Amino acid sequence: MDVDNLKLRFKTALLILPIFILPIYMGGIYFKIALICVSTVFFFELITIINIPKRKVTALIYLSSLCISLYILKIVPDIATSICVAALVVGYVLIKLFDRGNNWFFAIIGYSYLSFFVFYQIRLQGNPTDGLISFFLVIMIAVISDSFGYFGGQLLGRKKIFPNISPNKTFEGTLFAFLTPAIFFYFLTLISGVDFNNSIIYVFILIMALGAILGDLLGSYFKRNFNVKNSSNFLPGHGGLLDRMDSIIGVGLFFIILDQIASNNSYENILYFWR
Repeated sequence: MDVDNLKLRFKTALLILPIFILPIYMGGIYFKIALICVSTVFFFELITIINIPKRKVTALIYLSSLCISLYILKIVPDIATSICVAALVVGYVLIKLFDRGNNWFFAIIGYSYLSFFVFYQIRLQGNPTDGLISFFLVIMIAVISDSFGYFGGQLLGRKKIFPNISPNKTFEGTLFAFLTPAIFFYFLTLISGVDFNNSIIYVFILIMALGAILGDLLGSYFKRNFNVKNSSNFLPGHGGLLDRMDSIIGVGLFFIILDQIASNNSYENILYFWR
């Protein structure tokens, strides 16, 4: 285990956590500005990896599109997602017609936009308190899954599970990443005395932990295709935003899907057990 790297990770986390957590907590315009900035840096990392020319101009156009998207989300929230998806499809068609791009570039635009919409939907839609707690729940599940998956793999890992995608990932570490969020919340309820009132919440947490694993694999698959270990050096000891956000995006996406399923069935309040 690389102790020096762990120390550097810890120091970086102490410095950046307040910067990220404050706008999430405050919400509103502060969260929107932070979301645009993070999504643009995230997008810039990705286009740097695939070596897109005129990256600064491309990132500026992307940033402008996020500002327009926020305006659309404000004036027509019910159909905003459909409008933005349609814009992506039209953009893809134009790229193919004029042969001014590649599939990786379009995939990056879609992935970056997806993360933007997922985080916006979780934090700013519905009740502000629910949005805040939901956002921290997503982050907590991703962090627990990542951390215990890493330590479990380092301490007990023997059998490689995805050697062609993520060579260092082991079956034992992946099992830790999958199970520990639900175990953590189970013991949290025992200590705090809070009752979730429905055991299916643990199933939902397991599904979201699976989202963390799949999100991490997707990020690894992308980096491996371009022979890079870290997406950038933006976060010393951690790498880039992609290296830290891939699992959070996976958990967030699965949260949105589960939220839709729960709201359309008899589990309406399952994901909002704090009510």
